[in-house]
Amino acid sequence: CPMTQLTVADIIHAWRGLDDDPADEMEVMLSREFKLITSLLQLLAQGQPVSAAQLAERVEMPVAQIQAIFDRFAARGGEFDQGGNLVGAALTLNPTPHHIRVNGRELYAWCALDTIFLPGLLGEMAEVESTDPITGETIRLTIAPDGVRDYSPIGAVLSIAVPGVSCSREQTGPQSDACSQMHFFRARETADTWLKDHPGLAIFTVEEAWQLAHEGWLARKGRFDAGEAVRCCAC
Repeated sequence: CPMTQLTVADIIHAWRGLDDDPADEMEVMLSREFKLITSLLQLLAQGQPVSAAQLAERVEMPVAQIQAIFDRFAARGGEFDQGGNLVGAALTLNPTPHHIRVNGRELYAWCALDTIFLPGLLGEMAEVESTDPITGETIRLTIAPDGVRDYSPIGAVLSIAVPGVSCSREQTGPQSDACSQMHFFRARETADTWLKDHPGLAIFTVEEAWQLAHEGWLARKGRFDAGEAVRCCAC
């Protein structure tokens, strides 16, 4: 499908990678996934590597099961230190061009899009600084769990890789074909320059990127949180 025919809705659907199937099995899988994801990110946001034992204790799962998840994630591009502790999963302790400050801690994100949805998954306000790869200009954003509060310059945009068009979903990590192509730009003009050497990308406004973040990740987290609250109240 040529990029000129893809709408924002098409690209969001490509990132979701799921049909709108409310089957119970799917919801159970997503709930389990988000409990792991949010717990892992909250531990990582403390600024230290996360061991399988730490995460296992946090989510009340066997260490061996978490270690198996770590092993699969490492094969797909997750970042680990020499001791086998996780140091990067969208949020990373390793420097990248995408700085994200959470609770006074200097952390990093794998790509521009990650900085948009990470505050929502963490449930924390974040200050983001990234660099336009064409001009070197700094782009700054203030992002709350429920939306982007402010950003400059006002014309800032993001390049967005499209699963099945300009990236696969099999690999992850800062060097993957998805993350390595997704950046902030001071304006559409510099983004267009980037696209000349990176075909198959879309250009999103900050507001459109938030829409993708919300529909692709945060709405699912909201369903998980609502389910947790119902279970808690029923106790």
